[in-house]
Amino acid sequence: MSELVIGKYKIDPVLFEKGFSKGCGPYQCETTCCSSGVFLDPTDRDVIIEHKEEVKLKMDETQTTNDIVWFDNRREEDVDFPSGYAVGTEVHNNKCVFLRKDGRCSVQLVSVEKYNDPWKIKPFYCVAFPIAVDNGVLTYDDYQDGKTQCCSIVRDTDVSLVDSCQAELEYVLGKEGYDQLKNYQTSKV
Repeated sequence: MSELVIGKYKIDPVLFEKGFSKGCGPYQCETTCCSSGVFLDPTDRDVIIEHKEEVKLKMDETQTTNDIVWFDNRREEDVDFPSGYAVGTEVHNNKCVFLRKDGRCSVQLVSVEKYNDPWKIKPFYCVAFPIAVDNGVLTYDDYQDGKTQCCSIVRDTDVSLVDSCQAELEYVLGKEGYDQLKNYQTSKV
């Protein structure tokens, strides 16, 4: 397969070659990807801090409303983040500080309530998961592969990642970029 580039991303062929087993996929999210916290761009962190009082209202008793401890103090260089840096959320009660006991994200709940858009203030890579960017390559994040049904992919499937992760790919590439991806897939069949 020839190299495909859409926007600023090279496209990993795995997106066409593998997919989820029947009945599995991001829509069946088990939220285990949030167990060790998440990495986000410092600008995503700043947006959450701007909404901290609203986020606190969406938290339950398993979370900490002490916003001073929501993020770690390390800032790591990472070219795949818009600013060139990544920061992490902290873990509280064995899960990301923003993950409620019902498996819902406090940040996403604020986003829905305030903006009628579940992804408006949610960090980029949280929205995109299990799609990831690795050194400029748009690919599948294998972080939970083989550990959870919702994020484990197989080669023998009727539905590719391009199809089953449409919402995530449209978020990253935009509608036109996703259409390009889909057209490329169709031309290869």
